Amino acid sequence: MADRVLKAPRNARTLLFWPAKAPEEVVERGFDWADVLLSPAERARLAAGETVAPADGIKASSYVLPQGIVASGSSNTATVALVTLTGGELGRVYSIANRIETAKGQQLERVVKLRIRAK
Repeated sequence: MADRVLKAPRNARTLLFWPAKAPEEVVERGFDWADVLLSPAERARLAAGETVAPADGIKASSYVLPQGIVASGSSNTATVALVTLTGGELGRVYSIANRIETAKGQQLERVVKLRIRAK
């Protein structure tokens, strides 16, 4: 599952790819937002070797899907947002956005690419 849940980068412009899937496959993919949700003070404690969980967390998560990709479910914890996907046209690469709102009111978005390949 580790390659199917990407760490959301702090820089929103970082190009990300989920592992490819076949059109008929049903797959679970997601983002781990923990690093993005850390405050500067929490990041400093983490750099000092402490185990740190972010004080802020995901309140709501939604995925923006292009035509042809279908979500059959989604869920989230305080730091991870998941979506179950199917569909897609063979050979295409789709851009999928995950938008979250945090408990402290931050609105964040990351975009990932998903390639559709033969099984």
